[in-house]
Formats: sequence, structure tokens, C-alpha cells
Amino acid sequence: MLKPSLADLRAFVTVGELQSFAAAARTLHLSQPALSRRISHLEELLGVRLFDRTTRSVELTLLGRRFLGQIRGLVDDLDRSVLSLRDAAELEAGDVTIGCVLSTVHHFMPPVIQAFRARHPHVLVRIIEEGADEVLASVKQGEADFALNYIGMQDPEVEFTPLLKEPYVLACPADHPLARRKSVGWEELAQYPHARVSQASRNRLFIDQALAELPPLPRPVCEVRHVSTLIGMVENGLGVAVVPQLTLPRKPAAVVGVRLERPEIGRTIGVIRRAGRSLSPAAAAFLEMLALASRSSVKAARPTKARAQQRRREP
Repeated sequence: MLKPSLADLRAFVTVGELQSFAAAARTLHLSQPALSRRISHLEELLGVRLFDRTTRSVELTLLGRRFLGQIRGLVDDLDRSVLSLRDAAELEAGDVTIGCVLSTVHHFMPPVIQAFRARHPHVLVRIIEEGADEVLASVKQGEADFALNYIGMQDPEVEFTPLLKEPYVLACPADHPLARRKSVGWEELAQYPHARVSQASRNRLFIDQALAELPPLPRPVCEVRHVSTLIGMVENGLGVAVVPQLTLPRKPAAVVGVRLERPEIGRTIGVIRRAGRSLSPAAAAFLEMLALASRSSVKAARPTKARAQQRRREP
């Protein structure tokens, strides 16, 4: 059975509302013969007369009025949906949802959101800030368009695109004996009280695996679940702690980071997205800005030869 086309239905609704073929034709940018053919085609498909026509007037039949009441809202809703989809495609509306591990939110998100909003002020940006496992789940379940994470490389359900490599460093108060050192060996940490993240954190797993062959550190003075809490403990003088470099406060700050060596350990921050799924225009535009910002961040973090020489000359 043939079904009415959207063009035929829209023509019927327009004529029914305006009660004029001439006015409807102008509204739809059609010739009157073309509009009449659409109405005739619809009446033929439905097997009923929708309009009573005279040389002076057009009136809906009883069945025509009933049909108009049934489909007017449907056609309007479809038109709004099409307009909304077009706006989203042109980044004039819509939203983008990004998952982000807690330890990288403050480093990456504010400047990128600011730049994105400057270009696309009508697109809403949502951030899901959680631990690594929860962020991975938000992508796999379709809650987030994509995410920043340091796990997921081996997961077949997601694609992992590296953005930057981040070392773990020693966080200590600015007035701590180790704060002015260029680097610290892991064995030296045994001399100082320290705090650490609990086994609920993926960061703890990375650190424990990297240090499996070294003598264990003394019992910590405190364990917390999140690295952001750990930074607060260090700031309040509870002890030193091992944290990802990006979690350190921006300078000047009461907490500073010192490079850890023997061994040097780190993690790779990357973008994860569902394998084989395309991104919405808004998500693709945000991801492009994020990638650009991460490249700038890496370049800014690497000292140039001139800067390195200048630092060596400084007292």
C-alpha cells in the first residue's frame, strides 16, 4: 500500500490552515497547479475528498477537518525535529558530553570550553568527571560522546587515541627539604611521611606495578580515594605524595612537583570513543579543539634549548 509523502501532507496542512490554494502555494513556494496535484494525489491515496472547492472558496470536508486535527501536530513536530537537527549539524544548537578523569579536568577543560563557547555559544558542554573506570563505562554505555582517560587501550569496545604522556611526580610542600631538588629517587621517600591513593584508584595500580621490584615504602600516614584529595593533604603538611604531574596546582602554589627517577613512571592520557561510531558535529568540533590544546600543552611543557640554557645560568 502506497503511503502519503511528507510533501503531500505538508501541502494539505498548509491549505487547510490558510483555506486558500493561492496563499498556500506562496507559502510553500510552489505553483498552484503543482500544489493542486499534491492535494489530488493525497486524496487519491486516502480514497476520500479532503476539500470542497468552488471558484471562490476552499473548505475542508468533515473527514478533512478530522484528518487535519490528527496530523497537524505530527507535521509540526517533524518540522521542528528537522530544524533542530539542521541547527545541531551547523553547531547552532545541541550539546556535547565529555567524560574526563578527575585528575585532568582542571588542566584540559576550562581553556577548551572557553574557546569552544566563543565559536559555538549555543552548544551546551556537559562534563562527566569521575574515576577512570567510571569514565570508561560512560563511553561504552553511550552516556559520553568521548572521554579523556588513561585506561582503555586494550578494550576492544573503544578506540584509544594518545594525546600526551604524563609522568608521576613527587608532590611536596613548597618549603619541604625535597622541594628544591631537580629529581628524587624512590628509595629516598622512605625518609619522609607520605600519603597515597587507595587501591580503588587506577593510579595506585600503575604505581604498584612499576615499583614491584623495589623495597616497599613504609606504611603511609593516610590513604585517600582521589588524587585531588591527596594534593590537599600535601598542602596541609601531612606528608609527601606521588601524583600525576597534571594534577599539580598552577604556580605559584603551596605544593610543588619534583621529578621521580629510578625508575621514571608515567601514564598516557588519551581520547577514548566507542569503536566504529561516528561523532556528532558538536563532539567532533570539541575534540578537534581539545587535540590542538593538548599539542600546545605538550610544546609549552618542553623547555626549548634557549630556555634550558637560561635556566642553567640562573643562580
